[in-house]
Amino acid sequence: MPLDLAPRLYFAEGMPDPYDVALRECAVTAYEAGGGSYTELAAAFAIGTRTLERWVARQRATGEVSPLPKRGGWRSPVQFPTLHAVVQAHADATCEELRRAYNRSVGRGQRVSRSAIARALRRAGYVFKKNGRGRVRSTGPMSVPNGRPS
Repeated sequence: MPLDLAPRLYFAEGMPDPYDVALRECAVTAYEAGGGSYTELAAAFAIGTRTLERWVARQRATGEVSPLPKRGGWRSPVQFPTLHAVVQAHADATCEELRRAYNRSVGRGQRVSRSAIARALRRAGYVFKKNGRGRVRSTGPMSVPNGRPS
């Protein structure tokens, strides 16, 4: 499979880049000149109707349509040096056991959930167990076959 057609995970690349300023200006200018409705022009420029509405409103309010600077995002509260120390001390622990050990080693306001620990472990390249018995969830026979019809 060509590299550019490979399936991509939604969180692997972050937010897409904003539309080009030239496209924004062209679409807003076309709307302001009476070139069509929001729906018609959005289809012509291959953008969303609401996107064009926001651009026109921003042009009218501020006089420009350039994209706003990218802002922050959510950062994981898990501290990797602490996580590495906990993993070294409890090498064969489950995620829940690691969570408990991690939360004991950080302050009250820095405690995290089991899912946050699991995501941090994946980001750090660790492999972890699913349950305390060390087996991935599996189901076996629920009852002993006895040969009698039910």
